[in-house]
Amino acid sequence: MSSKDKFTGVLIFGAAFAVRLILFQFSNITEILGSRVEIVTPVTSFTRLTEGLYLFENGVPPYDGGAFHQAPLLLAFFQLLGYLPDIFTKLAFILMDLILAYCLTDIAGIKQQLYYNFPKLEIELKDNEIDPWIVAGFYLFNPLTIASCLSKSTIIFTNLSIILGIYYSLKYNKSYGMFWITMATYLSFYPFMLILPLILFFTNNAESRGKNIKSEIFSCVGLFASWLSGLLMLSYFLVGSWDFLGATYGVILLLPDLTPNIGLFWYFFIEMFDQFRSFFLVVFQLHAFIFMVPVSIKFRDHPLFSIFILSGIMAIFKSYPSIGDASLYLAFLPIYSEIIKYMRYNFLTTNIFCYCSILSPIFYHLWIYAGSGNANFFYAITLVYTIGNIILLVDATFAMSRREFDIWNPDLRNYEIIQK
Repeated sequence: MSSKDKFTGVLIFGAAFAVRLILFQFSNITEILGSRVEIVTPVTSFTRLTEGLYLFENGVPPYDGGAFHQAPLLLAFFQLLGYLPDIFTKLAFILMDLILAYCLTDIAGIKQQLYYNFPKLEIELKDNEIDPWIVAGFYLFNPLTIASCLSKSTIIFTNLSIILGIYYSLKYNKSYGMFWITMATYLSFYPFMLILPLILFFTNNAESRGKNIKSEIFSCVGLFASWLSGLLMLSYFLVGSWDFLGATYGVILLLPDLTPNIGLFWYFFIEMFDQFRSFFLVVFQLHAFIFMVPVSIKFRDHPLFSIFILSGIMAIFKSYPSIGDASLYLAFLPIYSEIIKYMRYNFLTTNIFCYCSILSPIFYHLWIYAGSGNANFFYAITLVYTIGNIILLVDATFAMSRREFDIWNPDLRNYEIIQK
């Protein structure tokens, strides 16, 4: 790494640290963002975490009240932080963001090394690949990322676990890779869908590393099951019961808390007749996971791109999504900078995100505080947000597929593909 690269990295990370620390000093910003339904949800709210921690420290089962829905290990972590001054809690969230961004720089560098011998377009041979520090900068200065950090949303722990799982898998460290994706699953359930692309990291080059493909698959699955069992047992010994299963994963799956958010579930199930609720719960939850296998098979040679697409699907179709979920999958987009020239709706999706960022708090205020609107106002803007995410993912999938087509069919390059 050159001195110029080091200076760029120090500048980006130093500025990101300073921005977050300065904004954290304005308590009103933290309180306002921490109450926004677009940023925090019942399963990521720091306010609810402090309520559960208060009950836990006073000998009351934290999962009895129906307000706390987060993993027991988060209780233990923040209980330890509680013995330190409040600034250390803020520094912990900032540090999580910086570690995540630094891992993204390494992931971008490893990806460039892995793709070094992959076929490329002639024009790409002349272009320099994106600087990994720029990838970190896109993440650190994304307004969605900054807002999630300042709100102290615990989604950052899930996002960091996912990134660490990818990082160690790219390093072919199976034990750590499976541990961190297990930790993400333990914290948020939905990252389970990423296990298949992670296994592909180990199986794609198994023979060149002297490994058997079947043994690699069984080893990964065994490690995942072992780590998950260990985390669940540790949680049981920590809180003294299995009540946390229903209060965390049960809430995610069965959706008893219909607090508004930017997802598709809450409004639909408010209007749902009770006799149809179970059926549509299965349909909605299955819809989130049904893409796991086809996306992984389609991009089996590009498991990192599969993770990008599946992370976006997770951000759209999970039961309690927030902008922190979107900040994770958007962080992968600059890593695949070569596909951006193929994307057709960059201007549209950018404007949709800006449009939703402005109108979402306005419509929520009109509904909840001003009383001059209703739930349809807010749900309509969440639908627009969802459409924007879907367009971006479909566009990225098209761009990746079209680039592959142009590489293997140079005679047909620049011709429009027409399906008959």
